[in-house]
Amino acid sequence: MTFIQFLRVLSKNLKWLIIFPVLVAVLVYFLTSKLPQEYQTQTSVYTGIASGYGLTSGEDAVRNDFFTINIAFDNLLATVTARQTIEDVAIKLLAQHLLLEMPDPLILGDKSFAALKNRITDERALLVVPGNFVATVDKITKYKNSSTDNVVINLLNEPKGHYSLAQISKNLTATRKSTSDFVDLTFKSDDPGVCINTLKFVTEGFIEKYKYLKGSETVNVIKWFEARLKEAAAALNNSENKLKDFGIRNKIINYYEQAKAVAIENETNETEYYKELMAYESHKRAVARLENQLESREILLRNNQELNKLRKQMAMANEEYERAKIYSNSPEKVAQLATKVDALKQEVRVWVLQYYALNNTIESVPQNIVLEQWLKEIIGQDASEARLQVYIDRRKEFDRKYTEFSPLNMQISRLEREISVAEKQYLEILHGYHLAKLRQQNIEMANNLQVIDNPVFPTKPLASKRILLVVLSFLAAFFFLLVYFIARELLDSSIKNTERAEELTGLKTFSALPNRIALSNSLYIGRVENTLLDYAVSNLKIELENNPLAGSNYLITVISSREMEGKTYAAQRLAEKLYSLDYSVLFISNDDNIDDAETDDRKFRTLRYDITSKFFTAKTEENILPEFSRVNRSAYNFIIVEIPAISINAIPNQLIRNSRLSLLVLDARRSWTASDENILKLFRKASGEENKIMVWLNYVEPENLENMVGEMPKPKKIQSRAALKQETDEAT
Repeated sequence: MTFIQFLRVLSKNLKWLIIFPVLVAVLVYFLTSKLPQEYQTQTSVYTGIASGYGLTSGEDAVRNDFFTINIAFDNLLATVTARQTIEDVAIKLLAQHLLLEMPDPLILGDKSFAALKNRITDERALLVVPGNFVATVDKITKYKNSSTDNVVINLLNEPKGHYSLAQISKNLTATRKSTSDFVDLTFKSDDPGVCINTLKFVTEGFIEKYKYLKGSETVNVIKWFEARLKEAAAALNNSENKLKDFGIRNKIINYYEQAKAVAIENETNETEYYKELMAYESHKRAVARLENQLESREILLRNNQELNKLRKQMAMANEEYERAKIYSNSPEKVAQLATKVDALKQEVRVWVLQYYALNNTIESVPQNIVLEQWLKEIIGQDASEARLQVYIDRRKEFDRKYTEFSPLNMQISRLEREISVAEKQYLEILHGYHLAKLRQQNIEMANNLQVIDNPVFPTKPLASKRILLVVLSFLAAFFFLLVYFIARELLDSSIKNTERAEELTGLKTFSALPNRIALSNSLYIGRVENTLLDYAVSNLKIELENNPLAGSNYLITVISSREMEGKTYAAQRLAEKLYSLDYSVLFISNDDNIDDAETDDRKFRTLRYDITSKFFTAKTEENILPEFSRVNRSAYNFIIVEIPAISINAIPNQLIRNSRLSLLVLDARRSWTASDENILKLFRKASGEENKIMVWLNYVEPENLENMVGEMPKPKKIQSRAALKQETDEAT
């Protein structure tokens, strides 16, 4: 819809758009004459959500962002308006009122007290504990939960009332004050005592519930951490016990130190072994050299059984002595073995000296000197051999230890890794547990909501909303009525204007006639209709000149698909207009209101005919006229014949075919239907190609005529009926 169309709808229905809203406003004014007075009180609560200080606050602390703060305030406001919060407030308010023995303006007024007393009579003893507010609240709560239908539940679920959950929620307003840490709570009621006490209960209730909710956020987390901490500690202890049992079974105190000690001892043993091996070889070669010097006597000594026995004993004693020193036996035992070795050495020395009596060797070396050297070397060889045997045994022992320690390394690494993982898990859970405890303590300290402005007892009622309701009702009625008119205009499927008529029928526009009912009180009827008739005459001349035929007169048929389309009036006005332009016109109609008549100059004549059997076979206008009617066709320039509605009468095919022009009159106020389309097809078929068919739109609204007559002239004031008739006569 264009703006021009909107203005037209507005101006067309302006009368109703003023009258109906005014009536609605007057009705609302009288209905609100007994509107109860309302009282209002307010309180402010400091939250500390945005800028509060807690245990985790500091220079390096992460600041909450805009969305986090908004979510926190949304949660807080949701707690205020939660159903459970409102229900607790209603029960406390009811308990406070039931404890009253008489009205108290600071708690409950006379009217409200009387209403409550009449409402709760028999149940009062079941709900009240005299002088005890807390016990009364508990008793009311238990009574409410005892069944699904009782007086308390009914009071809470009523649509209106001081204890109605819906009414309390409706009258309670909770908003954040700008971007501050403050929350403003406002409550309205028709009783000042109820107003202030309800707001007090709301404030106390939501602060307590919010602290509980914020505290309970960490309770479950802490319980979870405590359970996981116990599991992690048990897993860690289990892993440590595995390592302890493994060390006991394998006699391990410190695996890595023990392995290191074994490796060092093995290295030392190998070094001493090779040193002793070199000493043994040295003694062995020295003995061989000295024995060559002693020649045959050495053989004698070697074969001496007693000497060999002593040497074996000395070798065994040396081995025991060396083993005792290496394995760190007690000093007494080492000293005892050393004494034994020295004794055996002296005994061997004695035996050797007895067998060698000569003083010199063959090289003239003193015999005793060679013998002393031989004895020293033989004793050293035996001692080295004994020590070598000990070192060899220790090598075997180290090989055995390596065989035992090698697989233990992997098992100990796995057990230590298991302990490390369990320990890390335990420490992580312990760290999370400490953070949760810290957060719990921080929440308890930071969420210390405080009432800054206590609610004040309202002494004056709020300004009445009566005028506001009246204005809003007027605007609402105006708006809905305007929407109705616009919707009706948009959904209107009527033909309306000539453009739409051409689109629906496929015919060219001959002219249009205004809706005289719409024009009678607002526009000059005569001027508008005269202009449209001038347009029709001009269009008629153009069409007839473009299709010239022999003869001096023109037969024009005026038709319609339905009755009451206004074709009689249209045809008559066209005939009168042609006559006023000095044309001779014959107008023939079957309308009962048309009488046979003729002007004095015989240039304009009207005739009436009846529908007879000759009508459907008529070829000219003479065939449909009564026998006594005599018409000189050559005396008229235009012959206009009105044909009855085609929907209820047959078409005079020959008459339609012989006419120079057919005018289809349509009512612009109705819709174009499928039956109209079928009738038009039938008429086209009957008329033939030579006949011209044009659409003539009737009852067109004034705003839809501007495309043909320009801007519609508007009178400065409404004319009287006589003046309006005079204007119409002058125009014709």
